[in-house]
Amino acid sequence: MNRREVLGGLGIASASTLLWALGCGGARQQAATATATVADRDQVRAWLHEAVSRLRVVFPAVHALAVERVRSLAASDVLGTGIGYARRDGVVLTVRDAAGQWREQVTSDLSKTGVAAAVRALVGSSKKLASVDFGPVPRAPEAPNTFTDLELRNRVEAITRKRVDSRIVYGVSLFDVEDSWVFSIAPGRDRERRSRRVRQSVLRAGWNGERPVVGSVQRGWIGALVDPRALGEPDAQRATEAALELMTPAAFPDGRHTVLLDPSVTANLLETATRALFTTASTRQLDRVGARVAAPSITLIDDPTIKGSYGGFEFDDEGEAATPLTLIDRGTLAAVLGDRAGGGRGRGIRPGHLGPVEPSISHLKLRAGATPHESLRDEGFVLDGGMTAIVDPSTTRVVIAAARARTVRAGKLTGHVYPEVELIGDLGPLLAAITGVSSESEVFDLRDERDGEPRWRSVEAPWIKIPLDTDAKPGVLRARRRFG
Repeated sequence: MNRREVLGGLGIASASTLLWALGCGGARQQAATATATVADRDQVRAWLHEAVSRLRVVFPAVHALAVERVRSLAASDVLGTGIGYARRDGVVLTVRDAAGQWREQVTSDLSKTGVAAAVRALVGSSKKLASVDFGPVPRAPEAPNTFTDLELRNRVEAITRKRVDSRIVYGVSLFDVEDSWVFSIAPGRDRERRSRRVRQSVLRAGWNGERPVVGSVQRGWIGALVDPRALGEPDAQRATEAALELMTPAAFPDGRHTVLLDPSVTANLLETATRALFTTASTRQLDRVGARVAAPSITLIDDPTIKGSYGGFEFDDEGEAATPLTLIDRGTLAAVLGDRAGGGRGRGIRPGHLGPVEPSISHLKLRAGATPHESLRDEGFVLDGGMTAIVDPSTTRVVIAAARARTVRAGKLTGHVYPEVELIGDLGPLLAAITGVSSESEVFDLRDERDGEPRWRSVEAPWIKIPLDTDAKPGVLRARRRFG
């Protein structure tokens, strides 16, 4: 089997990205092409100032967003190391007319002629300029340090060059660096930032009978390539141990049990619940602000200002400055995430800064409790290894998949481990049924793509305990269903 078949058979979501980085698809771009800048900051700012001044003649609300984004991706497995580069430039001009209708024009041509053409698409050939005060020009942001192919190769091979257990049938290491330069210009507002998002992951795959078992560890941050959060040999060993763990051969006892969700499963629940219930775009918001939406132990905050967080930012893609926002305060709905079109402020996010704007999380944090997670164990199961969470937007019914369910008796792990289970329930009752929150938390750095544009966010999550066998019957636990 080649790598495409192996990755596809294991169902790895990032298979296409890994294959591309390993040279199995697409032409490798030259580093010089991928990392060169289109223009200096003064030129870009002048183009955007002129664009806003022309648009302001016609429209009462105007915003210009310019983006230069470079991605450097390295992947290494037993067959070798591949390095790939990609570049994405663009401009988004957003306007609101006198009737309150929003319009936008998007171009991938970040140049003087490209910006001018986008303006003409909105106002025609008029050259009139409104007098606009943009405020003070911000201080030039510090540019990230440059790096070579050799440095990138050494980073990704630091783990794969280590000896791997002979029972591992496949292993891969990934090092992903995304540099962004963003300008946000509007009347009274001139903002600029440069940031480097780094994401590292290691994956190991083994076999348990006829079933592939995957162990992976991922970590991300905003900052330099060298960081205390970078993965090391102990993290690779964790992935190996997860892939080789022996599973109980008996069938899983489907039913209503008490479950303790590990931080990775909790993170999936929190992100899914926030997207489905606590944004201005939600079609099924539980209740208005001030209503009880979760257990009293739940305080949920979205905070993009936490330094170095993978989902953090200084201002959103509508130019609003980053501020912490408490969504749930001790079980009560305090606020929802929103963009301007939805009537909110401070969370208008565009995938890759260039996709359609949407209210989205940045760094989501569930406030930890006071109890160690071992003390939350009860009769039932510990779910660990968060996989996916899928919600039905019409009913808010959710299916949360976990890699393993560990049996607990009298507060102790028995050693019985079942592979791939899923927790099924409704988001509202699940949040309301939480009876325990641990004092320990972990951070998970998430990246996926929508229409080819990346979405970055992070979730800080503790362990949470949910009894499923109460009178409210918030959910059921069962072996994961496979189709096809």
